Amino acid sequence: MAIGDDFSVAVNGDIRHTSGTTVYSDLDLHEWLQDLADDGSITTSGDNVSILTGNPSKLDGPRSAIKPMLLNLLGTYNIDDTAAQFFNFGSVQQDGTDELYTGVKTIGSPLVAGSPMYIVQNGAKLTSYWPDGHVQIMVKAKTGGTLIDSGDIRVFSRKYGQDYGDFAANLVAGGEQPAAISTSTTSWTPLDLVTSLALSSDVVIAVGEVTEDTGDGSGSKVYKGTITLSNGITVAEAAQYCQAICDQASVVTIDGSLGWKYRVLGAFGYTPNGKAPFGAVAGGKWFVSQGWFIEGALPGDLQNYQMVSHDGTTVGNPVVAGISIGGVTIGSRIIVGRDAATISGFDDTEYSLSAPTTSGGNTCVVVEAINTDTPDTGFIRINAIPYAYTALDRVTKTFTISGTFGQIHASSSPAWCPFIDKIAVGTTESSSSYTFDADFTARLKVRKGTSGSSLQPFETTFAATSSATNGTNAIATPDE
Repeated sequence: MAIGDDFSVAVNGDIRHTSGTTVYSDLDLHEWLQDLADDGSITTSGDNVSILTGNPSKLDGPRSAIKPMLLNLLGTYNIDDTAAQFFNFGSVQQDGTDELYTGVKTIGSPLVAGSPMYIVQNGAKLTSYWPDGHVQIMVKAKTGGTLIDSGDIRVFSRKYGQDYGDFAANLVAGGEQPAAISTSTTSWTPLDLVTSLALSSDVVIAVGEVTEDTGDGSGSKVYKGTITLSNGITVAEAAQYCQAICDQASVVTIDGSLGWKYRVLGAFGYTPNGKAPFGAVAGGKWFVSQGWFIEGALPGDLQNYQMVSHDGTTVGNPVVAGISIGGVTIGSRIIVGRDAATISGFDDTEYSLSAPTTSGGNTCVVVEAINTDTPDTGFIRINAIPYAYTALDRVTKTFTISGTFGQIHASSSPAWCPFIDKIAVGTTESSSSYTFDADFTARLKVRKGTSGSSLQPFETTFAATSSATNGTNAIATPDE
């Protein structure tokens, strides 16, 4: 169908869409108007253009069918917003220079079939009239002589289950402005949109500065928002919820912005993650976007996310390890420590007292920095005498024991911290959890010499790694 069948030109210059669904180029509009303008008289009802009327249009530059045209509608000739929906591949300027429609074309690959495109202008989402997939349209950039939001727009494609994409464009120059958008399906969002959004009671997102130390060695760091997990939700599920609330249809407000246009936390200069505003999951780990602190993750999930603090430091969580010995006979003395070539078989001089203990006191201070893998609560031997400690201040290097010292230990007395050092009360005995630092060889000794139930001494070594269940089984051989 010819363009003249779909549009009319009124006496006052109004060019209006009257029928049809065909989209024409701006060059098509110009050529049609010029074809009418050379008529000797008005020959078609509704097309009030002839050689006797004013020139309706001109191009900036020569005609070209292979590049976008900058079309000027002259005098009172004009299109409205509805007519603009049926033109593309260029721009239309009218009312002198007071009104401008600029072309926008999305480009990029790959693009999942049916990827939606929407445009945000001046904080609002424009009403979509175009089909899903790449678009080639015109957007009003100027009206009444004033640019709309300085001519800026942002094109989005956000469909949950796909990588998101967005691209900023400025329409002031007219012509046709590109917007690079690509999408692909996301393997880390197995939950559907409805199921993900239903996790809202398990994930609380709060904007506000917090200072946190995860214990990974980064120290105390500032974050500008907190994502709190509860009710047993996993990190993987929380990541999907955060992606879902940024979907094209989101009604959730994030940091003062509706989720469908939320891009980055605050105005701190953080680099947005266009594919996933809260961060994407790769290799089973959630790489959380800068500024967000994760609170309440399950113990088994602590290695499944990574954060970036306000100052740009990559922050994780320490690896929590532990030692567990099975096959233990109740009533046996069991001790596990770091293996060493000493008389005891243990590294029994890892610390030394910086000052003498006091009789009746319950604290001791050591000279050396506390090992990363010394548990926060556990066992300490001073001059080979065992104590249990209930608190450890790593800054002041102070151990607080259960009970009190019954004797004075001199300054420089040797001390060390076994991982297990007790009389067994169960068939399995475990250490306190500790922060993994490096693999080491652990030594186990089990002895029970009680008459009538004595066992042959058992001793072995085993590898202590980053596992939460390092250890081995004791072998109980009667010694009667």
